[in-house]
Amino acid sequence: MANLLKHLKTLYEQELYSNLSRTCNLLLTVAEQKPDYLPILVKFQIVVYYADSLYNTQFYSQADNNYRQALQIKKIINNKSRNSNNKIIENQKDISSEVDIKYKIHLCCLALKQRKAAADILQSIPARQRTPKINMALGNIYKEVGMERSAITCFKDVIRECPLALDAIETLLKLGTSGVEVNSLIMVVSSDLPWLSSWIKAQAQFHAREYTTAIQTYKSMDVHGLLKDNSSLLVNMGYCYHYMHDDSKAIAILQKAIRLDPNLTFGRAFLSTLLAVSGNKEHQYTLENLAPSSDAHLWSVEQWIILGNLMYFLKKYEKAVYFAQQAWLMENSKNIEASLLKANSLVQLKKYSDAAIHASEAMQICPYRFDSYKCLVECYINMNRLKEAETVAMTACKEFNYTPQAYCLQAQCLLKESMPNGKNIRRILEKAVTQDKEGTSEALSMLVEFLEMELQHEHAVKILLKALETQKPTSKHYQLLGDCYVYLQNTDEAFKAYTTALKLDPYNQKASDGLGNIGGNTSNPSYSSRKMANSDNEGDAESDTDVWPGSSPNY
Repeated sequence: MANLLKHLKTLYEQELYSNLSRTCNLLLTVAEQKPDYLPILVKFQIVVYYADSLYNTQFYSQADNNYRQALQIKKIINNKSRNSNNKIIENQKDISSEVDIKYKIHLCCLALKQRKAAADILQSIPARQRTPKINMALGNIYKEVGMERSAITCFKDVIRECPLALDAIETLLKLGTSGVEVNSLIMVVSSDLPWLSSWIKAQAQFHAREYTTAIQTYKSMDVHGLLKDNSSLLVNMGYCYHYMHDDSKAIAILQKAIRLDPNLTFGRAFLSTLLAVSGNKEHQYTLENLAPSSDAHLWSVEQWIILGNLMYFLKKYEKAVYFAQQAWLMENSKNIEASLLKANSLVQLKKYSDAAIHASEAMQICPYRFDSYKCLVECYINMNRLKEAETVAMTACKEFNYTPQAYCLQAQCLLKESMPNGKNIRRILEKAVTQDKEGTSEALSMLVEFLEMELQHEHAVKILLKALETQKPTSKHYQLLGDCYVYLQNTDEAFKAYTTALKLDPYNQKASDGLGNIGGNTSNPSYSSRKMANSDNEGDAESDTDVWPGSSPNY
């Protein structure tokens, strides 16, 4: 029978799983008819091979049953007195251990979405017998169900035996373990890897939301001889810039990462989200290049999201919702990009109640993603639930430590009140403009538009000119400057401002209209009816309304 096991092992090693499955099935049928046909240890290993073949051909439920059957046979073997021949066979590497079988049962449970059963089978393994693989799996399950202290213990056990388990290291940092403590666990290898301590320091800063210092640490490693042009490092820097509300730098560095590694998966969907919401028409080509070219049934979660973001960019919002839903289902509603895409698309379709559900979901997945708060506030405002909108805006202020972006969100809510407090709104916006040295928020535009509504155009011009001396100029800022000059009947300066706005963004329709209207009747324009910048996010008439079919995409 040793020869039989040898040939079955060959089938398994050569990954001929369907062949192995048929052979084991026939052998076990014969064994049922003739109980003495196979020695019990041989039968045990055949059942394990049969379960392995079923698992690898994605018959998870059947595989689970057979693994559990193998455990029952193992118990019988342990209770029997073994003769010398059995001992020889049992000591061979061909015989699976109970620990390995229980680990495989846990994999079947995860594939069947039975997380509690997966945890139960792993917990049944005595602590002394738990290998790093078992502790890593158990730690991941503990983390998902919120048992953080137990998860931390598991991940520390992994690192003690495998100090280069970077996933375990990063998860520990996510769970709040200090970088100093993590470094103490990897001392045995740190001398051979001079970059490892810096990498841990950067990841600790990243997860502590110290993004400015994290970027500095990442850049210190992005040099020749260390981690120059490492795509994972660049993607992490991209996330830092986004969390600092500097999406232009985030997009640039993510594009660099993909140029260096065209097959990069990590950060690809994130980049597509930033490109889609930017509204910059020059990004369409980049988004199309990110889109998958394979058949739809082969798409990963990231590929569904990328194509969904392309549809969003093209204002085909029904299709964007469909693609987001596919990604959402694959990740069991745990993907932040899928939730945001669905929420933003539903906002454009004016389905604010549904959009609010997914925006709230996105906030739970990633509480430090500002986009989620912004989308939820917009939903509540459009549903005329102003109290809830203000509550979310105040939560954002506290969560993001009163950044200019959070202040803008608060001002946006206050402007929608039936009797808005002009002094309070102006104070908040001026505070936001003062803080926003880099011009990464909408604070300046919102303040200028508010002053226009208050007919304080001269003051608006002074604020704009002062800001343009220090901030990077944008097309919208020059367009607003032109609007103010038109009201003040300074057509020469208005012409210069609109021309500059169009040079910066040839697609700025308001600047183009303003330039065309110079010379007309501009003495009493109705600026008091101007909407604030947040109204630009309303649904677009070009959005597709046809139901997206279940066939392959055609864009």
